[in-house]
Amino acid sequence: MKTRRLFAGVAVEATEAVRGVAAALRRELREERIRWVRPENLHLTLEFFGETEEGRLPELEAALAKAAAGTRVFTMKIGGPGAFGGARHPCVVWLGIDSEGLRELRGRAAAALREAGWEPEPRGFAPHLTLGRMEGVRDLRRFREAMECNREPPAQEQAVKELVLFESVSGQYVALSKWPLLGP
Repeated sequence: MKTRRLFAGVAVEATEAVRGVAAALRRELREERIRWVRPENLHLTLEFFGETEEGRLPELEAALAKAAAGTRVFTMKIGGPGAFGGARHPCVVWLGIDSEGLRELRGRAAAALREAGWEPEPRGFAPHLTLGRMEGVRDLRRFREAMECNREPPAQEQAVKELVLFESVSGQYVALSKWPLLGP
């Protein structure tokens, strides 16, 4: 049976502020081996499904539609940069996200998915906007300096108006289905 690499999330606009922080980090970390996310691929993952049998799409879509139908439009605040993997072994460069609405949507999605027989990811939810994935660090001191120099967040909020089921296709994230959240 055919499978598709899927995840649920929200699209994030590559605003001037977000692009500015990403560009500064790219400049300051140009010697590092980092695969930077293209601006059109910016998103926030709520739940990663991985390789999913195509026949399970209807139940997955029904669960996500249910989660969206019970969630009001909300805003998320984009914060400063950080890295997963700790200070010694950073592997993902990101911008932090703060939003109660996002946590609520993630909780609703996880509950609806469990009801549909899906097992949500076991690790905790850490809302973030991935900017790049690293293949090791050459200059840890320089990496820390770059992160500290850009610590000031881009000071912006974005409205979240829909939940999206994405498919990863050859490095692009394609929206398969979208569900509007409840109006303001």
